[in-house]
Amino acid sequence: MEIFELRYFVEVARHENIHRASERLKVSPASLSKAIARIEGELGAKLFVRDGRNIRLSDQGKLLKLRATQILAMEESARMEISGHRGQIQVVMAGPEVLLSKMGLELSDQISKRNPGASFEYHACDDDRALREVGSGDAHLAIVSSEETPGLVSKVIGETDFVTVVGPGHPLYASAKRGRTVPVEEVLEHSFVSPSRPILGRVGLKQSMDGWRDDRFTRKVAFLTSSLKLLEELVRRGRGLAYLPEYYAERLGVLTLKVSGCPYSCKQKIRLVARRPQDHGWLKGLF
Repeated sequence: MEIFELRYFVEVARHENIHRASERLKVSPASLSKAIARIEGELGAKLFVRDGRNIRLSDQGKLLKLRATQILAMEESARMEISGHRGQIQVVMAGPEVLLSKMGLELSDQISKRNPGASFEYHACDDDRALREVGSGDAHLAIVSSEETPGLVSKVIGETDFVTVVGPGHPLYASAKRGRTVPVEEVLEHSFVSPSRPILGRVGLKQSMDGWRDDRFTRKVAFLTSSLKLLEELVRRGRGLAYLPEYYAERLGVLTLKVSGCPYSCKQKIRLVARRPQDHGWLKGLF
């Protein structure tokens, strides 16, 4: 097996789609099919099975994907350490969109300074999927707020508190602008904007998707959305209050509302996660 063939195979395995891998690699689908056929002939095993019009990894394919990912990481690390050719890397990063847009971009800048030719691919997804992608080798890094990262290497890269925010045009905007503390009972008279899935990262077990304790202080959630962009616009236009990570609220151009009478709060520790950072020369300095 040639290194380029393993690289072709891993990309097809990641997407379980030859045409998508072809677009990513800028290699013809025919070339990818030939490379996979050569590997299958050499190993005497089928790496993919047909599933209707789609393909999926066979058990042998899943094993080869794991081993091939390790081989490619070793090849990349050896080339960079021995030849000194730094920067020709493609970094795949997974995690909730809100974390990628903050910590992910900051981390990308840090990596780019050390490896000027680096390119980046971002997978916006929830914590669980991000950790699975790192574990399977589909992503080099995950940025998550999960406390549990079994079998993976992690380190805390930030902490944040959640705050109640209000945009211009909302009835409570003037109170926030004056710095007035508003009783939680008054806050609950107004509608909220809330995510319908964990786009803000993982929160506590008894907390809603945005970290609010609706079991104790039930809100009127008038707007549910799975879109971070739509959530931003609804808050900016004063359609509803929102409970958001402090670092994120600061970027929206909205105001933080001081709330009294609510003893509960949401806090997150943000973690950077990788599987075996020692396998990649460029990853070692991040952990």
